[in-house]
Amino acid sequence: MPFRNHKKILTTLVASTASLAHQVSAVVIDEIVISAQKREQNMQSVGVSVTAFTGNDLKQLGYINSTDIASQTPGLNIGTPVGEGNNPSIVLRGVGLNDFNDNNESPIAVYKDGIYVGSMPGQSFQLFDMERVEVLRGPQGTLYGRNATGGLVHYISRRPSEEMSVDANFTAAEYNQIRFEGALGGALSERTQGRLSVATNKHDGYVENRIGADGNDADTWAYRGQLYVDIAENFNLLLNAHAGESDNIAPKYQHQVTDPSGVDFWGYTDNDGDNFAGEYDRDGTLKIETQGYNATLTWLSGNLELVSVSGWETVDKFHQEDTDMGPLPGILPTFAADYEQFTQELRLSGSWDGGFWVVGGYYFNSDVKGNYDLQINYLGQQLNAMNESPDFGGGLGGPFTEGELYTFLNYDAKFDQDTESMAVFGQVEYDLTAAVSLTAGLRYTQDERDFTYLNQVGPQRGVLLDFLMDVGAIDPDTQAIFDYTKGGADVIAGNVNNIDNDNISGKLGLDWQLSRDVMMFANVSQGFKSGGFNAGFMDSDMQAARDQFGTNVQYDEEILTSYEVGIKSTLLDGQVRLNATAFYYDYQDFQALSFFGISQFIVNSDATVKGGELELVALPMEGLQLQLGTSFIDSQVEEVRDLNTGTLLTDRDMVLAPELTVNGLARYRWKLNQGSIAAQVDFNYQDDHFFDIVNSDISAEDAYTVWNASLSYTSANDLWEVAVFGKNLADEDYRVYTFDFTDPGGFNQQFFAPPRWMGVKLSFHY
Repeated sequence: MPFRNHKKILTTLVASTASLAHQVSAVVIDEIVISAQKREQNMQSVGVSVTAFTGNDLKQLGYINSTDIASQTPGLNIGTPVGEGNNPSIVLRGVGLNDFNDNNESPIAVYKDGIYVGSMPGQSFQLFDMERVEVLRGPQGTLYGRNATGGLVHYISRRPSEEMSVDANFTAAEYNQIRFEGALGGALSERTQGRLSVATNKHDGYVENRIGADGNDADTWAYRGQLYVDIAENFNLLLNAHAGESDNIAPKYQHQVTDPSGVDFWGYTDNDGDNFAGEYDRDGTLKIETQGYNATLTWLSGNLELVSVSGWETVDKFHQEDTDMGPLPGILPTFAADYEQFTQELRLSGSWDGGFWVVGGYYFNSDVKGNYDLQINYLGQQLNAMNESPDFGGGLGGPFTEGELYTFLNYDAKFDQDTESMAVFGQVEYDLTAAVSLTAGLRYTQDERDFTYLNQVGPQRGVLLDFLMDVGAIDPDTQAIFDYTKGGADVIAGNVNNIDNDNISGKLGLDWQLSRDVMMFANVSQGFKSGGFNAGFMDSDMQAARDQFGTNVQYDEEILTSYEVGIKSTLLDGQVRLNATAFYYDYQDFQALSFFGISQFIVNSDATVKGGELELVALPMEGLQLQLGTSFIDSQVEEVRDLNTGTLLTDRDMVLAPELTVNGLARYRWKLNQGSIAAQVDFNYQDDHFFDIVNSDISAEDAYTVWNASLSYTSANDLWEVAVFGKNLADEDYRVYTFDFTDPGGFNQQFFAPPRWMGVKLSFHY
């Protein structure tokens, strides 16, 4: 869509919403309290670009998963490179990473109750009993524990309180969905308070498998227990224990033939036109188990506050994927990973007349062990054709029987990565005048990462590996296909298995309070993400890519410098909230994912991103709430090489970075007899965008709009509520990700969002 049309859409939406807000009303918009600067503040008084959801917002929108928030957050997109419920690809203002290897970290940091979630499989979880969610845009290079280039998402649970409360939510919906969410909390003694929260969600698969079990089902549970103790006057402790599990049939993707013959390499094509059906020979499993404990100690003395936050987290993942999506076992990978991390943060803060300061230190240690298996089976006629090529010259053996499957290769890849990070930071906010304040922050970080990797011949060697063994391309003693252990044969000259990155980042900002209800801000900030290691199925493709294009097992750190200006305003006696931001990103060594054969690589390239967001909330009359959010992004990656063709491409769009997004909501509540009725409609519009960094036609997704609605009745005493809801009301077929497997399989994987979903929900609160 040309940008001139985008501007027409934005102008029309803003004008129509703002005109409604000019009607006189006695109601005002509720204040939202956030902790973006490590203390509680009114969102409208904080000079950062942030979108926040209260617990009530999340309930009204029907959000039950951590990824749901993207639909009403301008500039935030979340893809699913390996299917829903697995490693998410979180992209904010174009900044993100679509690598699905379990040793990597996202440039958009995720926190739960102050604890960094370093494992990407651990970033998909149920939302239940939440206080709020905060989305901070731009580099987080000063205050937050794990440095992040693109921003962060913080999920904050409802804490224990003295007041006794009981909450229960029961949902019944299509595909036999049954979901329960409950919480119980209150005072346990004069100095102790507790809260226990649980959630379960189960439904049948919505992708039909004509020859096996249906896919994309759900079978998950989670709990959270919290204990708050007043140890002494001005000294308290908050303990948090939590765990969760999802044990599902592995997500099923949709098959799209890309081979010129009209069928994939196994002679299959899915031509029924149904995006929620297929023939999958492998049921597979996706099982993710999480567990964690954290403790927050707070000591107050006068205007000083000392806070200690300690956390330990584990994530275990097992995923069997049906990569080829057909009735024959073509490509069968299994991804298993065990992740463990420990974090410790210590902060001291204080204030004086006209200022606030905070200093602290942060320690992070993680260990991830991966075991990836891959089997590729080809038909006899394919192997006979390969055997006749100059690459093999008859060395594959044979002749092979047409129509029969033979194991072409079988890999057994293992890696172990240890990461240790230490940082010290400080930030000061100082009132230059009664209306203008200065914020200055600085952070020093040292990241150290050790990595070992070994890809060996699997239990069943396969005809390709037999050939490589015969010609001496594989060490007969270790049967190593690719060895990146200390002293291993494939350690690249000039590199070792250790990365040590030191970085100084920070922020400089000005806030100008034009009036009591209008503030302007300007920030220059910088964040970085340390370098890392590629850990996919590395083999001869890795060596060939290294020789031809200079790719490496290692990749460099990325640094993002952000220039941002914005305005926050509360207008018309509190009936309208209008916030807008414009930004420019200078991105050095942006970490981008590329593929070569079955191997995946992260490569570095410079990039720029510019754009802005607008968020508007209006209460034009009692009972009516209108919301509008928009984002515009112009991203350009300077150079990226298509490793499969060797072509050097310029000015590529970033992945999951549509030029324009628009989201909105209308909610009207009116009294009826002894209670009230509320009707709500919300939508999300996504412009054209790409799912790979080379911007191939096959990865392009057309623009689409998704509509949701609900109708609820609440009792007069707010004790209970019953609601009917519909998600994706227009039954829009849209993809949330694709992966191009043309080279190894002659097909493209397509990941479709769930179809229309209707249900009823009963809630109780005391």
